[in-house]
Amino acid sequence: MTRSGGKRSNTRYVFSQAFRKHGPQHPSTHLRNFKIGELVDIKVDSYVHKGMPFKYYHGKTGKIFNITKSSVGLKILKTVGNRKILKKINVKIEHIKKSNSKTEFLERIKAKDFIRRSKKNKKEKIYNFPKKNLIFNQKHIVSFRKIKSFEPEPYCVIV
Repeated sequence: MTRSGGKRSNTRYVFSQAFRKHGPQHPSTHLRNFKIGELVDIKVDSYVHKGMPFKYYHGKTGKIFNITKSSVGLKILKTVGNRKILKKINVKIEHIKKSNSKTEFLERIKAKDFIRRSKKNKKEKIYNFPKKNLIFNQKHIVSFRKIKSFEPEPYCVIV
């Protein structure tokens, strides 16, 4: 008999719950608010079978394009071969959580905006923020005195 490859095949550890985290979700899961255009992470809860996305989408981040009573529509880029295909899937709210992937970026933008506003109020010159020089782009000199050569030990069998 051939090996089956159903929708939930090879998901023994992917969909398993953490230690002491089994059973139904907390009611606050259903009270979360989502907005269209918001980024969310797909984290499948195996307790809820309805509205469960396919195992490929577990751990992926998508953008909300549609909201219904108990589920959301997500846009996700799927890599197929050498191209990316836009996929639209419907997922129940139990299987998603708000993404933190852009929090650092948004904090940086807010900080720059605050500096710009303060300079504008003081009527100072407003400038663009230059990108920080990365270490691997900087020029440096390699000293050959620090390089040590090692030779391998000869192979011998100990009896």
